[in-house]
Amino acid sequence: MRVERRDDGNLVFGYLDTATADLSGASDTVLVRARAGDEGYAADMRPSRFGALSGCDISGEQEIRVMPRPSPAAPRPGHLLGLLVSGRGELEQDGRRAVLAPGDFVLYTGARPFRLELGTSHRYFLLSLDAGTAGQLARADGAVTANAELPRSPSGRVLAAVLGELAERAHGFGPLARRDMGEHVSAILRTLLREAGGAGAASGTGSAGVLERILAYVDEHLAEDLSPGTIAAAHHISVRHLHALFRESGVTVSDHVRRRRLERIRRDLVDPSLAHLPAYVLAARRGLGEASHFSRVFRAEFGSSPRAVREQARVRPEP
Repeated sequence: MRVERRDDGNLVFGYLDTATADLSGASDTVLVRARAGDEGYAADMRPSRFGALSGCDISGEQEIRVMPRPSPAAPRPGHLLGLLVSGRGELEQDGRRAVLAPGDFVLYTGARPFRLELGTSHRYFLLSLDAGTAGQLARADGAVTANAELPRSPSGRVLAAVLGELAERAHGFGPLARRDMGEHVSAILRTLLREAGGAGAASGTGSAGVLERILAYVDEHLAEDLSPGTIAAAHHISVRHLHALFRESGVTVSDHVRRRRLERIRRDLVDPSLAHLPAYVLAARRGLGEASHFSRVFRAEFGSSPRAVREQARVRPEP
């Protein structure tokens, strides 16, 4: 990481985007201003990687204000998930202000102005989001950035607990465990985003039980025909009832099936024991047999091609 002293503050480059050779073009460049007349900036920054997620554990003693300052030459800044481990903090973006206590997390994006303030003796754990989760956040139309209510929801409480453990144990995991943990965080966050969009669990204990059995059935039969008619017949319900169950959960049947297939394929792509199998074979084993269609929907979901995901897992070192 590089810090450049300027009249208006300190430019910090590459605390998340550690793979960028030219840090002046890092997508995560921020301007940090220290308070109380201390113009310099010093912090302990420990980068890490969890599969598709880049992370950084930041500890400092100064009271600071952070604002985005990406270089015009840098890729478009991404979406971020920050957890306040200790100290006090506040984030403002999109007209909302979230006051953070230890254990609270917050979502925001470097593509729009934000103001993050951290008090003295702070520790802040930050993750970049994978392309698929970031796309879902972007589709939320700014309703979840700087939203102080997210950590209070059921999924939010689970996510906060997982992030807290991840922050404490990040450097105790091996490369494969880190990758798995990144996928778990992304999955919980996507659930939270669906809930924040007005989608909860299916109403009624009976309906919830039916939906649970359907979700398990889908996971167990990804290589088979999972059309709405087939799924409905296997559970002795009408197709209309099936669509209603998923609608209450904020997703369509076909979208859920596609996402589960793609998530399993992505996991297979980074599994060293399956490295000898071509991507199209792995896709066919999960029910996506047409190669060009598979590549297209995979890139749309994760923002990278299957080959790029596999190559990243093969050659990119884990900090």
